[in-house]
Amino acid sequence: MKVLKNHKAFTMIEVLFVIVILGIVGGLALEAVRQYYNGIYQTGEYTKRVAEADHILEQISKYFENGISSSIIRLDENEATGCYGIPTDSDTDKDYTIAFVAVDTDGLRGIWNPSLNRLVPTWTSDVSSIGNTLISLDANFTALDNMRDLDDVVADRAAIFRSEGIAEGSNECGRFGWDTNGNTNDVYRVITKVNGDHNLTLDGMLSVNGNANRAYVLRTAYAFRVKDGNFSMYSNFQPWNNERYSDSTPHLLGNKVTHFTILYDSSNTTMNSNIGNIYTLKICMEGLDENLSDSNLAKNQICRERMVHVRY
Repeated sequence: MKVLKNHKAFTMIEVLFVIVILGIVGGLALEAVRQYYNGIYQTGEYTKRVAEADHILEQISKYFENGISSSIIRLDENEATGCYGIPTDSDTDKDYTIAFVAVDTDGLRGIWNPSLNRLVPTWTSDVSSIGNTLISLDANFTALDNMRDLDDVVADRAAIFRSEGIAEGSNECGRFGWDTNGNTNDVYRVITKVNGDHNLTLDGMLSVNGNANRAYVLRTAYAFRVKDGNFSMYSNFQPWNNERYSDSTPHLLGNKVTHFTILYDSSNTTMNSNIGNIYTLKICMEGLDENLSDSNLAKNQICRERMVHVRY
């Protein structure tokens, strides 16, 4: 009869060694899983914030397209009140309030004429002037007045902007209406009366030489500003009536925004509002740091750019 030999069991040291190995393997596996899911979260957040930045740029570019390029200015550098003139490719790290006046495109688009079965323009930029009277045989000021109440009340009257009032690239603060000295008389005139289909009375001569050539109806100005992570648009204020963007209610367009600027490369092109100008809009969103927390540090920011043709 065979006698079974006794088999030795695992020693305590061997058991502890196995446990340590399993702990190390498990820790590595958990770290790999953590990094995997962190990567998924980072990718998702990056994609979401890129999409939000692109959406904001898509919204605001439509406003800039109808702006008057020679009125685009920078205001309020880092909360300091003032006008800092036209945008350039320098000072991109500073947070300015970007503002401009916009053309009333409804008049250029026209109104529907049922008898002609088509849109009929109510405004044309090609005008002439005699004294305080603006004349355009191609316009229908009566129809535009019915649509826009051009001379409704003094505090809310529309204005006329003469595009060649000041040389391009100079005194944009005055063009916008920020000039505290009131040096906008050769650029803006307020509509005081609609005299008929082809004549308007202004509050003064639009042109010092009596010939306006090119002019546009204005209804409002716009301003875009980043403050405490919120990106807001201001509208329904009229610089030619001494109103400031701070007089209007801000409309929130996005949050977690760290920076917004507009750039114009003057080294490649000369400003010419007769054909419009190309600007670059740039917006930066908060990114994530190594702890997956929101970060506004420059190295973590997510920035997007969009070129826009400012047509006037």
